[in-house]
Amino acid sequence: MRRVNGVDYTTFVNAPEHLRDLYAEGLAHADRDFLVYQQERYTFQESWDLAAKCANRLLAEGIRPGDRVGIALRNYPEWAFAYMGITSIGAIAVAMNAWWTTDEMVYGIEDSSLSVLFVDRERLERIGEDAERLGIDLVTVRCEGEGWRTWETFIAGASRTMPEVALDGDDDAMILYTSGSTAHPKGVLSIHRSIIQALLGWEANGAIARHLWPEFARKQAEMPYSPAIILAVPLFHVSGLVVQLLQSFRPGRKVVAMYRWDPEEALSIIEAERITSFNGVPIMAWELVQSPNYASFDLSSLQSAGGGGAPMPPEQTRHINEKISSGAAGTGWGMTETQGLATTIGGSALVQRPSSCGRAAVPLVKVKVIDDDGDEVPRGESGELCIWGAMNFKRYWNRPEETAQTLVDGWVRTGDIGHMDEEDFVFITDRAKDMILRGGENIGCQEVEAVLYQHSGVAECAVFGVPDKRLGEAVAAVVMPRSGAGLRVEALKRYAGEHLAQFKIPEHIWLRDERLPRTASEKIFKRQLREEAIEQLRAERSEN
Repeated sequence: MRRVNGVDYTTFVNAPEHLRDLYAEGLAHADRDFLVYQQERYTFQESWDLAAKCANRLLAEGIRPGDRVGIALRNYPEWAFAYMGITSIGAIAVAMNAWWTTDEMVYGIEDSSLSVLFVDRERLERIGEDAERLGIDLVTVRCEGEGWRTWETFIAGASRTMPEVALDGDDDAMILYTSGSTAHPKGVLSIHRSIIQALLGWEANGAIARHLWPEFARKQAEMPYSPAIILAVPLFHVSGLVVQLLQSFRPGRKVVAMYRWDPEEALSIIEAERITSFNGVPIMAWELVQSPNYASFDLSSLQSAGGGGAPMPPEQTRHINEKISSGAAGTGWGMTETQGLATTIGGSALVQRPSSCGRAAVPLVKVKVIDDDGDEVPRGESGELCIWGAMNFKRYWNRPEETAQTLVDGWVRTGDIGHMDEEDFVFITDRAKDMILRGGENIGCQEVEAVLYQHSGVAECAVFGVPDKRLGEAVAAVVMPRSGAGLRVEALKRYAGEHLAQFKIPEHIWLRDERLPRTASEKIFKRQLREEAIEQLRAERSEN
């Protein structure tokens, strides 16, 4: 047991103390490829050197432990180098959602009090005009000729020797923003130790999986290929950053970054780079095996394909296992607040329990189900799922009340509703929080509603999720226009697009003249609206 964030948790003893120690472990594979992006290749040593140059330059410009430094980039190699440099000197890396609009970026910058922000061309176009007003220094990546300081200029002349700033595992390391039941995204603050404990938790569960499924383990052992993974999800996501990038240092795993997700390009990369594992949201693995060109690629190196962030339907599990290898499909459940770690499932267990997200990732994690009074319920009964472990986040940035509601006696109250069976497998059936899960992206309904209400033609509205075959859920809204406003659906979507990231814009909007239905407490009756919307969508599909 070790005290982490004020709570005594089970921890791994022989763990790196902090992230800089983790990066140094990658030097055991110094000459091996670490990051690949299109025609560019960077070894573990080269990545360390570039991170050190970034770290030294940040120090020279006055960045000190605890200062916030932001990253708003596509999955370029510089994303990783900047993150490594920031966290190696005790500063806090703020991973900004690259899909955010200007308004959302301004919110994130002001909320976290950034001093320096690394941006690419698309993000520069959104925030460049506001940089001086916001008091931030911009470093541009892959957008030369814009008159701003470039990455190359920033690191020029800096030392390749990593600075030895005093670091402790309990120091703050990063802020990731997550949508939830509030009108704005919440900054999830995590310490070095929690991140590293999560990484070792994944390693331990890999070892357990190999023990439980010896045939799959034997196939893995016989593979002649070094570990390699496609980075197909954004690095501002916990799954991309922690589960894929940071988990690659200790085993010397190669990370191949994609400019954007494309299943045909992914198949080509798997063949060319001898990719051994694929991890994204489940729909990505499904799109891989459903490609009409699947059989034309040599995918013999691929050992597993799956992901988290959304349920994996049984049909997808079956096809992945058939096309890749038996036991290849896997999924899990976690949150930004738990570094993505909570439960895992794969192999025959997933085939037998396709609606489960797995069991707690022992020995680090515990899961329980509680009722409205906070008491644990018997197996089989539904309630709110809670997660315990050293990987849990420290607090929400600038949000003490929300922190107190979510972190209770060392447990993260997830807002997910479900149950556990007698063998401790977890089943998620609903969400207590007003949230939509679209293709692995959490979307706070209140955030979307807040934008719609800003439109002068909206009298009242309700936002909720409706089933979507590809993405799990799609964003839907029912709106009552103001009298005489002449509101049109497409105009409202365009307005939403000016203030919200593309994935948050309601795909379905219905206008209705009458007041939206209410519950007895005068809250808008979203469940009724959702049921009506689902029925209408069914009717529309049957007509087509």
